[in-house]
Amino acid sequence: MLTSADLAVLNEAYRNTKMGLEAINTVISKVYDEDLALDLNRQAVRFLSFEDKVTEKIREASKRPEQASPIGKAMLWTSIQANTLLNTSTEHLAELMIQGNTRGITDLMKAVKANKGAKKEYCELAEELMDFEEKNIERLKNYLKD
Repeated sequence: MLTSADLAVLNEAYRNTKMGLEAINTVISKVYDEDLALDLNRQAVRFLSFEDKVTEKIREASKRPEQASPIGKAMLWTSIQANTLLNTSTEHLAELMIQGNTRGITDLMKAVKANKGAKKEYCELAEELMDFEEKNIERLKNYLKD
């Protein structure tokens, strides 16, 4: 049985993976650097793996993952389009992805801290996702100019 705290942490992790994938799928067509494209594709595969884990945990309790709002998706898409309209440089795209990963970490951290009663297993899954996003940031920093 999932408590509301468990569900809150798992749903935030689910939204986090979906937004990460959505951002990568929106940005990837603008990437001309093969190394960055490869890194982003690897990140997408890992986000999918996390999405599967989180979905499985939620479904074990006969619940459904909370879908990201269509407005949130539209805002992400619009933001990426606007931010890349005049600049699709590798550095700029890496910077946008760093910002997205940072936002993901922040949102997950807030969810974990606000739901202290959540099972350790679910908090550890959220921590694992945050660690993954931290590593993404470190890898993406390599595309920034000195």
